[in-house]
Parts: sequence; structure tokens; C-alpha cells
Amino acid sequence: MLRPLEDLTALGAEMARRARGAGIRLIWRTQIRDSKWTVVRQGRVESTAATTLAGHGAQVISGDGHVALASRDDFEPDQAVALLDRVITTAHAGERLGLERADAVDLEPLQGREVPMDPVAFGNVDLAAVSSRLVELEEEIVGRVPGPTLSVSFRSELDAWRIFRDDGSDVLFAMPRCVLSLRATGSGDAGRHGVSATLFSPDPGLAFDDDRVDLFLTRAEQAARLATALPDAPAHPAGSFPLVIDYALAKGLAHEAFGHATEADGFRSSILAKEGRFKVGETVGPETISIVDEPVAGDHAWQPFSANGVRRERAVIVRDGRLADALSDPWSAPSAGVRLTGSGRAESYRNAPQPRMTNIRIESSEPLEADGRFEDYGPEEVRQLLLEAGVFRRHPKVAYLSGYTGGQVNTAGGDFVFQCKAIYDLDERGATLYKPAIFSGSMFGALQSVREAFGPLLLDAIGYCGKWGQQVPSSGGSHYFLVLEPHESVRLGGRE
Repeated sequence: MLRPLEDLTALGAEMARRARGAGIRLIWRTQIRDSKWTVVRQGRVESTAATTLAGHGAQVISGDGHVALASRDDFEPDQAVALLDRVITTAHAGERLGLERADAVDLEPLQGREVPMDPVAFGNVDLAAVSSRLVELEEEIVGRVPGPTLSVSFRSELDAWRIFRDDGSDVLFAMPRCVLSLRATGSGDAGRHGVSATLFSPDPGLAFDDDRVDLFLTRAEQAARLATALPDAPAHPAGSFPLVIDYALAKGLAHEAFGHATEADGFRSSILAKEGRFKVGETVGPETISIVDEPVAGDHAWQPFSANGVRRERAVIVRDGRLADALSDPWSAPSAGVRLTGSGRAESYRNAPQPRMTNIRIESSEPLEADGRFEDYGPEEVRQLLLEAGVFRRHPKVAYLSGYTGGQVNTAGGDFVFQCKAIYDLDERGATLYKPAIFSGSMFGALQSVREAFGPLLLDAIGYCGKWGQQVPSSGGSHYFLVLEPHESVRLGGRE
């Protein structure tokens, strides 16, 4: 799969030479993405597919700061050179065309290659064999939890890029992504309810890895049982309560509420910036809390280099309760007054990169112990953690929000709206299940309310993040559980 990219060395050098001769800065992005997936429902293969995306995009910056981008869906040398000539002409005509000017920092030339596994393994994925395996897994889940309607799916994807710049930079990297997923839908007198479970691995043999499959089956069984119970569960009262959120919902809080607000291309309106400049040093949470974004090896959202050919840096967005780093690319860093973190990501070679997150998490400097795996903690086990930590001495009842199913934030105002999978009221006597409800409020109020954290960091909450029409993989997490004190700006929806 990588051979077409590896064969571009001479063409990349020629593209860079022509750009230098024209007095133009060039970022030439080439990409091949192979994807395969299969879906099984009620013992039958519902669909299978395999797709390939391949091509290149030339982005140029003229001497007066005008930027132009064009792309082709092939690697034909003559066509690539002709495309470059046309896009150079467009950039030189930027003033006449009314294009905005863009300042950029000087970049250090970079050579790099990161291919974490054999690409041949992705080409050898046998969808028929995987589909048969999914049928077996579905039968196993049905045997454990009869009743709900199930859909089990597998997706493998190898996303490979090679990026050249006019300064001689040349980086090649391949990002492996594989996901097992379950969707369980339960029915009751009050209607229907669906719950999902996922498991990520960079290994395309995921469906045949016994240890990983055992973990997936545990998550799938828990999701199926919850889907069975939720349709007839009551709605939770509305109000501000002491809360426990798990690592997946904490990832949502970090990603939606803080991550997007620290993307430096949005600082004209972000609540974390003033007059387009990041509010470095401003207090936004307790001294024990930090928010970190960085590429994590073997992760769903791992990306070692930006789509501009810059190495991706660790960004400590909140350090000990204070704003520290923004997520920036060469165009947004100077105007925002922040260091370059190499955070530019693009969905494909056809798109212009934007500052985006990779793996983002909330970290506590004083986490309390929670032994074993996260999957060992049902509501009763979470209740026991709170009991032993003395939380019930402060609050007779705590609402536990389990899971994360999406959300959004107004980065200008700092307000968020999230949805969880389920709610449990916990007290010294036991746990009571409720339907999921909206978790909303001020990002500052939520972060400042964090009081305790339990367990080690768990960073495998995965999804896809949309921004300006582009979708890229996202991931992250936190400690197993975070306890939030009641805050008037943070509410749980439902009936009054």
C-alpha cells in the first residue's frame, strides 16, 4: 500500500524545486487511505465494503501571503506539475481575486518516517472471515443477554500520508485504525433505547485476538444489559447535583468544552482568547487539574506529524488549573501569540488543515485508587468507591453519569450540552437507574467543580470530530471517574 507514496521521492523533489524557482512556499500532501468494514445484524451479514482514497493536494503561499490549494485524485507526474503551475498562478493573483493574506512562522526542515506496523496486514484483511467471526460474537452476546436487537461491526483502516515542503522537508507516516462496535437496542412498555460499545486496536487482527475480544464481549454484554433496562427506567429530576462522570464523559468535556476553544484559528471569538490572543495564565480550574492533548502511540487518533509536515507536540492546555498551551498551526500561532504545536489536521489531501485535537484528557495530580479494570465497576462498585472516600458524608446522594454519546459547545460563551448513556442515583443504600438526560452548563463551572478523581488514566474513548465540514478521528479520556461538586452553572436535565 505504501509503494505509491514511496515512489514519489523524485516527483516531490521536482515539485519543491519548481516552487522555489517561482518564489513560492509549497506544502505538497499525498495520501492513500484503505478502509474495509463489515456489519452483522441478527445472525446475517448486512453489508461489507472496501474503499480506497488516493491523491495529492498542493498548497502554496505567495511572497505576499496569499494562499491557494488544489488537488487531484491520482499521482501522475505531468498532471501534478501542471496542477502546481496553476495553483501558483492563482496565488500570485491573490490580490486581484480578493484572497486574504496569511502570515506564517518559519519552519524547520524535517525528515521523518513513522509506520508502526506492517501495511501488508491491512491489505490481507479477509472480510468474509471477519464477518463469520462477527456472527460468532453476536451469538455469544445473545447467549449472555437475550432480548435486545444487536448489530456488530468491524472496521479496519490504514491512513498513509507523505508530505513534502519546498524547504526539503519530507515526512511519511501511516496511521492504523481498527474498531469493533456493538449497537444494542432494547424495547419496553415506554419505547425503545439503544446503547453502543466499542473497542479500538491498531491491529487488523483485532477480531481474532482472544484477549481483546474478551474485553469487547464484556463491554458488549454491559451495553446489552443497559439497553434492556433503559426503556422502562424513569426520567431523572432536573437540577444541579453532585455528580460522578466516567472517563468517556470526561473526554467529552475536555474535547468539546476546552479543546475546541483552544484551537487557535478560532480565537477571534473564543472565550479563552481576548482580541485574538490566548489568555495564557488565566485560572480556569483547580490546581490539581490539567488538560493535555498529544498523539499517543497505538491510539485511534494518533498522528505523529501535522498535515503541514510539522511534528505534533504535546500541548498542556490547562496546567495546574491555568491556561498554558493552545492548539496551533503555522498560520494561527503568530496572531494568537502562542507557540507552534503542529496541531494542523486534515480529513484528506483535498482539505486545508485546521488546528485539531488528537488524544485529549483530564488529569488529576491527586487521583485516588481504583483497582482492576474500568469494566469491573458497575454502579454498585462506583457507589462503594464514593462511600470509602467519604463523598456521602458531604452529599447524601450523588448522580452518576455513565458513558458519553455526543455533545457540542459554544466556544464564544463557554456553554456546553452533552448526553450520557445512563444515570444512576447513588447513596449509602444502593443505586437507582434513570434514563439518560442532558448534562449542560459552563465549561468553567464544570472544571472548577472537580473534587476527586479515581483510578488510573484510561484514554480509549474514541469517536470522530467534525469541524468546518471535515471529520477526523478523536480519542481521549481521564481517570476512571471524576467527582464534581454541585455548581449553579452546571445542570442535569429531565423533569422538574
